[in-house]
Amino acid sequence: MAARFVRRGKRIGGYLAAGSELDIESLMSSALRRGAEIYLPVIPERGRRLWFSRLGPEDRWYRHPRYSMIEYAGPVLRVERLDVLFVPLLAVDAEGFRLGQGGGFYDTSLHAAGRRRPLLVGVAFDCQRVARVPREAWDIRLDWLVTESGLFRFPTRVPTNVCVGDDASRTMRSD
Repeated sequence: MAARFVRRGKRIGGYLAAGSELDIESLMSSALRRGAEIYLPVIPERGRRLWFSRLGPEDRWYRHPRYSMIEYAGPVLRVERLDVLFVPLLAVDAEGFRLGQGGGFYDTSLHAAGRRRPLLVGVAFDCQRVARVPREAWDIRLDWLVTESGLFRFPTRVPTNVCVGDDASRTMRSD
C-alpha cells in the first residue's frame, strides 16, 4: 500500500523503528530497489530541527544515547528537500494530527519547512487511531496514514483557526 509513494528518483524520508513503532525497513528496502533515495533522521546536538542522512549500502548505524531513535551520521539535508516523509507515531486522530515520542523534532522541522514540506505519511497500527490527540500550535497534520488494514487520506488541510467537530472522522477515507 505504501509503495504508491515510492518512485525512482524520489527522496524518501524514513526511520528505523524504536520501541512499539511500526517497522518500515522492508518498505525502505523496496524503495531502494525501485531507485528511490532513502534518508533517515539525524538528531542535532543542539536545537530540535532534524537533518536527514542518505542511507547507503555500507552505512553504519548507532542508537542515540538520549532518545529512542536509531540514526546515521553522514552527509545530511533538511526535511524540505524530501519528497515524501514516513513518520512514526504513538497515536493519530481523525484530522491527521499525530502524537509522537514527545521530543518535538518532527513538528519543529516541518514547521520550519513551511509550505516546502514533503508529503507526510503516518505509519501506524489500526489500534493507534484515536478520536483526538493533544495538540500544540506548532503541530503539523499528516496527509496520509498507512496501517495494516489500509491507506487513508486525510481531508484538505484545515486552517488552524477553524474548529472541526467530532464528525471529522467521516472525512477520512480509505483509498
